[in-house]
Amino acid sequence: MNIGLNEIWDGKIPADETDLAELSDKIWEMGELDTIQEMVSPDLFQLHIAINMIGNWQCDGWDGIIAYQPHLVPYISEVLAKFGMPQMQHTFDEVIAIFPDFITFEDDALYCDMINFLHNMRLKVSDERLNRYTKEERQAMEKQYKEKLNQLEAMTAPLWGYGSPMDGWAMIFDYIRA
Repeated sequence: MNIGLNEIWDGKIPADETDLAELSDKIWEMGELDTIQEMVSPDLFQLHIAINMIGNWQCDGWDGIIAYQPHLVPYISEVLAKFGMPQMQHTFDEVIAIFPDFITFEDDALYCDMINFLHNMRLKVSDERLNRYTKEERQAMEKQYKEKLNQLEAMTAPLWGYGSPMDGWAMIFDYIRA
């Protein structure tokens, strides 16, 4: 049996962002995302990803999520679609499409190389597959990454930034109420 919101939150509805953080913390106690996904309902799992996506965006923006929360990345596109954000989903998918096929979204040396590769031409990378890109190809990828992130940030700020409805948490509370 999958755990749902009512079971984990004892039938109560989260009232504010502090409650959402507490809910997410309870879910994280179950383990890593693959374990959580097996234990909770699909709706609760997507809610958990959404809470972490918005909270991390409010701290570090999309680049922070992609660079420092790679375990969330594989789930974000689906969550954006579920929450009715097709334009944001499309732009997010364009950012992720910049990553070569051999990159997995795991916190490891290869992923760190990839982030360094996209962040700054002066940063050295050790993976030979990345080093095979020409200087021009790397510059183009770096530029595309930054441009797409800027587009994504411009879309996101009015929805999740401070001063937006419920300081960015409105879509979460709308989802819970539905």
